[in-house]
Amino acid sequence: MDWNSLTLTVLAVFGLLSLVVTLLIQLIKQLPELIGAVREMMSALKPEREVEGPTRQEVSEESSHRHDQDEAA
Repeated sequence: MDWNSLTLTVLAVFGLLSLVVTLLIQLIKQLPELIGAVREMMSALKPEREVEGPTRQEVSEESSHRHDQDEAA
């Protein structure tokens, strides 16, 4: 192997490494946006739950509010 081939090989390896490192840095910088987009997509694909009435917490709040009104009267 002569010096020209060795030099070109070293330049090619370092060029490839710098390209890979640059792409990885850009990917890491975009991860929060990418994760947010994936979460939004997953929530859009999930079927929305149908609400058939008040939740337990709402029911307990209403009953305690009514109880307080009865005591005040």
